[in-house]
Amino acid sequence: MSRKAFFVVLKKVYPLTGGFSRSSNNKDTLGYHTTRHYTRRFPLLSFLFLSGFLSLFWACSRKSTPKKDEYLLGNQLFKGNSAVKTEALEALLPQRPNKRFLGIPGATVSLWIYQGFDKRYDREAQRVRFDSLNRDYERRFTIYADNSRKLSALRRKYNRKANKYRLRVEEGHWGMRTLGEAPVYFEEKNVRANVLKIKGYLVNEGYRDANVEFLTDTIFGRVRITYNIEEGLPHILREVDVLTHKDPEIDSLLSKAKAESYVKSGKNFRYSDVISEISRIEQLMQNNGYFGFDRNYLRPVQSALGKRNGGFLIDTTGHNAATDSLFHIVDVKGLQVNYPRNQERHIRYTFNPVGFRVESLPGDPPSLTNDTTVYRGIHYSFTPKHYYSPRVLNDKILIRPGNLYRKIDWDETYRQLSVLDQFQFINIDTDTTNGYIKTLIRVIPHDKFQVTGEGGVNVVQNLPGPFLNGTFRVRNIFGRLENFEVSLRGALDANFGLNSKNTQLVRTLEMGANTALIFPRFLFPGKIAAGFNRKTPRTIVSLGYNYTNRDFLGSDPDFIRSGFQASLRYNWKKSEYEYLSLTAVDLSVLQSKQSREFGKLLDSLYQYGGNPLKFSFQSAVISGVSFSYVFNNNIIGQNRRAHYLRLFAESGGTALSLLESRKETLGLQGFELYKFFKANVEYRRYKPLGPKSTLVYRLNSGFIFNYNDRRVAPYEKSLTGGGSNSLRAWPPRRLGLGAAYPNVDLQTGSPIFRNGETTTLKPGVTQYSGYEYRFEQLGDVLMEANAELRGHLFRFVGDVNYALFVDVGNVWRLRLDKGTSPNQNTLNGVFELNRFYKEFAVGTGVGLRYDLSYFIFRLDMGIKVYDPSRRFAVTNALGETTAIDERYLLPKFSFRRSSPNYPVFNIGIGYPF
Repeated sequence: MSRKAFFVVLKKVYPLTGGFSRSSNNKDTLGYHTTRHYTRRFPLLSFLFLSGFLSLFWACSRKSTPKKDEYLLGNQLFKGNSAVKTEALEALLPQRPNKRFLGIPGATVSLWIYQGFDKRYDREAQRVRFDSLNRDYERRFTIYADNSRKLSALRRKYNRKANKYRLRVEEGHWGMRTLGEAPVYFEEKNVRANVLKIKGYLVNEGYRDANVEFLTDTIFGRVRITYNIEEGLPHILREVDVLTHKDPEIDSLLSKAKAESYVKSGKNFRYSDVISEISRIEQLMQNNGYFGFDRNYLRPVQSALGKRNGGFLIDTTGHNAATDSLFHIVDVKGLQVNYPRNQERHIRYTFNPVGFRVESLPGDPPSLTNDTTVYRGIHYSFTPKHYYSPRVLNDKILIRPGNLYRKIDWDETYRQLSVLDQFQFINIDTDTTNGYIKTLIRVIPHDKFQVTGEGGVNVVQNLPGPFLNGTFRVRNIFGRLENFEVSLRGALDANFGLNSKNTQLVRTLEMGANTALIFPRFLFPGKIAAGFNRKTPRTIVSLGYNYTNRDFLGSDPDFIRSGFQASLRYNWKKSEYEYLSLTAVDLSVLQSKQSREFGKLLDSLYQYGGNPLKFSFQSAVISGVSFSYVFNNNIIGQNRRAHYLRLFAESGGTALSLLESRKETLGLQGFELYKFFKANVEYRRYKPLGPKSTLVYRLNSGFIFNYNDRRVAPYEKSLTGGGSNSLRAWPPRRLGLGAAYPNVDLQTGSPIFRNGETTTLKPGVTQYSGYEYRFEQLGDVLMEANAELRGHLFRFVGDVNYALFVDVGNVWRLRLDKGTSPNQNTLNGVFELNRFYKEFAVGTGVGLRYDLSYFIFRLDMGIKVYDPSRRFAVTNALGETTAIDERYLLPKFSFRRSSPNYPVFNIGIGYPF
């Protein structure tokens, strides 16, 4: 098909104007005329952009074709494998076909870009310049051969320039390397190497008789490769004699731990299990006194029978008539423990003595009057400026005099001292004599005082505002490894006023101070705390103050809100990936005053719209006890299968019940006392699809039950949806409630639109703009699910990545407050079992991520697909009422601000989840 014919077809499929529409005028159950519009349009701007985009790269691809007898690498398929997963086999292939844009067959956009540049790129000229550079610097190196300093500087300069030219010769210029992708050609030698690699993998998985062949098929200048696999019968372990040796102590140790062996009867004989078993034995020996033992002391048993395989001798000659048709039998003959040179056995070592010494800071003169003491058998030595409580240090040091050497204790001691944030250098020196390990732990302290600061820009409602944070830290403030921190922060935000049109900006000033005292242990009575010493325990006592002034430059600010917070929190680590936190005390005392106009607006919203925002601006006392559990084996920067689970529960206000009768005595008259129970579950799954692509799923659900008189939750505890970490097609905290309108005319109950349209039809009005999202929607029930495909585009200093996402969910109220007038709109925001599943909002979109390893900048564009609240009634000049159903909004997507589905842009730092 020619390019001209292609665009003729494209024009027919997506006409420049018009499209198709279909409407039906039927009466619904309420007697309204129901009009449903189905519109499919392809805007002129989008058509021209797509046409230019495709024609450009079509031209590039047509004018740059492979050389004769050269074919691009196509799909690589596997057939015949049943026991071994295809994903495992795909991971063995180093050659990958050129990337396809959005997975569309043939749409190798990055290859087209590369070929377009390559056609006009003079690679030979770059090679000539590179040769000239080499000759020039060879001459300079000869001239300055006797001047080592000048020669070293020249070599550094040459290496920088040579690397640039080498890249230009081998990979092309910047555009080819970053925006483009070099063609990946089919080479038979690579395929034959892959066959050997696949066969080796199958053998190592226990299919020792496997056979692999390949077939090729040429389609449209590409070679499709099919790997035909015959796995054969698996080799199953029958008899396993892992170790034979003469040392009774080692024999006893290994016999007790035999159940933990990776090489067991009945399993496939896998080479990976062999490696794991050798590593297990090595660790077992090291954790039972055998200092210096490693896998080099494990050798195969000397025997004429069997084949050496990964350190084991195996016998594959066994037969069993009943099972030979199902699998082959393998007998493992074992390893033996060899002894060090000139020794008749391995020595088991004991720690003795053990010391801990604080060294002077770099630049300080060595101390001649160190303070020395002995606590629980460990010798401590401190400088006059750096004293640490031996009693607290004793809980962090697991190396004990008289104990057998255990590598896990050694490693845990190093880790426990490292996480204290007290020492910049930690080293454990050893000396072995006659079965004893003389151990000295040497540390160099951090500076006692530290000041850090940061500044930047916050983005609120997509409007930037500056912020400034500063922290002052005092380490080891009481000599018991405590850290004391004082944090100050200030921010200036610009956002749209609640009691004004969206075109008027309101400036909000936020300031805060927080103090925290962090103890490296549990402050808990009794012996319970001792059981957590190996779990990185922390006790955090904090006290803070916050101040917010909205429209602080105005003569009558909307509101001024301030509050004190105090908390007592226990954190600990159950395992490498499990984190737990118990907040035993969480108390907030909030004071607020508001302008008369602002107060009237909040009262109206509450009475007629059911929005509980008014209680967010009242004085209140909030207390709570909470617990959270987090499992997270996802490591940022690593593309591997991972899971994240967070469980959270909080009970608030129970203790405040005792204060209700004494509010006046305590000076709390006018303060709201909240009682509630809150729970939340969040789960994420990370699934790699390729070397640089990942599919991420997320489920997030929670509820809050309020059992105070007003049935309203505190503002800080309410559940909300929308924004950069939720449904990205809705503004932050503006999703929901249910199928209710986000903002209504309090007199007519009709929705309010962004451009001010009314529900009275006027001549020339063909569509309504998007809803006005002026107010936050505070709910009691939250359900949301997200799926995001992450992939790599190109590299420019950092990695530029893309994301395609779909978000589903909503927020509801559990019940209406007693002070709310029930109407159809407020009732639509209440959670009901018989209809909540019909009220899930759906959004989709695309995003860019700029990954600098230490910093990820994120930009997402969210588009509404389904809005459960997008149904409303309009009245024409004759007084006839028609129900408009536009819940399916995707066909109405447009970049025109008057569109009912104008995209929402979200800016964030880091990944959304």
